Formats: sequence, C-alpha cells, structure tokens
Amino acid sequence: MRAMTFAQLNGRWLAIAILTMFVATPSVAASAADGDLQREVEQRLSKKEAVAAKIDVTVANDVVTLTGVLASLWETEWAVERVEKTDGVATVVSQLTIVVPRPDADLAALVADAIGSYPYYTVFDHVTAFVQNGVVTLKGDVTVTPDKPADIRERVSKVIGVHQIVNEIEILSPGIGDGRLRYSLARQLFNHPSLGRYNGYNPGIHIIVKTGYVTLKGTVYDEADRLIADSVARRTFGVIRVYNELKLRNEVVVPAAAPPISSGVVN
Repeated sequence: MRAMTFAQLNGRWLAIAILTMFVATPSVAASAADGDLQREVEQRLSKKEAVAAKIDVTVANDVVTLTGVLASLWETEWAVERVEKTDGVATVVSQLTIVVPRPDADLAALVADAIGSYPYYTVFDHVTAFVQNGVVTLKGDVTVTPDKPADIRERVSKVIGVHQIVNEIEILSPGIGDGRLRYSLARQLFNHPSLGRYNGYNPGIHIIVKTGYVTLKGTVYDEADRLIADSVARRTFGVIRVYNELKLRNEVVVPAAAPPISSGVVN
C-alpha cells in the first residue's frame, strides 16, 4: 500500500473536520434555542413571582417540563396555560404537584366561603360542593349571566389544597317566562311577614325555576317557615309544580362525631 502524500492527508483531515462541523452544529444550535426558549418561558411565568419562584423549568427540543409544588389548582393551571401560549413551545409536560390537601371538613368550609362570596350568586342560584380527598364536585343550577359555572370553578380552584374539580353546574333557561316567574316568586316569598328575614340571608331560600317547575332549596329556621314557603310558592301565578327541598337548620349540621371522610357544602 502506498503512503499518502501530505496533500492527501491534509485533504482527508479537512473533510473529516467539515463533516464533524456539520454533525455538531445542529446539536449546538438546538441547545442554544432551548436555552432561549427556557428564558422566554421563565420570563412569562415571572408575571406572578410568587408562583414562578416555586417552579423549575427545563427545555429539550422545544418540550418544556415544569416541576414544583404549588399551593392551588389555579396556580398549576395558570402556569401550564401561560407556557402553552409561549411562541416556540411544542409540548408542555406538567410535573407540578399541589400541597397536601387539608382535611375534607376544613376544605369544605373554605369552598363554601368561596362560593358564597361570589358577587353574582343570587337567590335564583343554588350550588352544592362535595369534597373528598381534595377533589371537589360542584353541582347545582345557576342563571345564565355572567358565566357563573366558570367563575365559581375559578374561585374554588384558588382555594389552597383543592387538587381537582368536577364541575357539574348547569345553566338555567334564560326564557322570559321563567325570568318573570323567578322575580314574582321572590316578591311573594320575601314580602311575606314570616319569610322576609331570609332576604339576603345565606343560604336562606333559593328559588330554582325550570319551565314553570319550581324547586325551593336552602335552609329555614323551623317547620312552620318551610310550610309557609311551600304554600306561597304553590299559590304564585305561573307555577306548574313545586318541589320543596328546604331543610331545617338542625338538619344540615354535621355531627361532631362524624368522620370527616367527605363533606357537603350547601349555599
């Protein structure tokens, strides 16, 4: 075999160097792009410093992985949505976790406050929340304006310790007939001498109207008030049928000895 000349050796090494450059350059470029994307993601999360401080961000090939322990479901959903809307992000892998949930009875009380303090929650709405192991199930009926199911869910998601929400709240018909009947019932009920004290009292009396069918929900002080409310509703013009589901105050008190495995919240 003949020995290579200097020119031949030099040419071969040059070819190898060029090949190596072509192979190595994409990797270097990808790494630089990932670094830029990571900084962009961290910048977007910094809009809420308290949340961003608890999140670690890693990026590989435009896939963003988030890890950390956050206080609420709302924080995790906000962070993931914020990153998903970042230009250049292909996929978001969320490994975010939420703090250990509070005891269900404590969490139920906080969820009840979140629902009851919603400024658009009226006597024509009724929502219950059942809590078990940090999972909150929302059920009930609300009037159409504004988007109450979404608003209530967001408020509950901000409660520290809530891990998951099942939202089964339904929107009532916006029909003119039902709307008039709701206000007619409210006037008849809350203008009654025995029932006026429930006007503005929460949970009090809630009036759910579906195509002329009326369900009374909430709590009253005694059996006499429950019967009066039933009678007034049945005598209101336009009512087809009344379902009286009002409870007495002592019927909704959870016994102290009851194990806090799950708790219902009535508003």
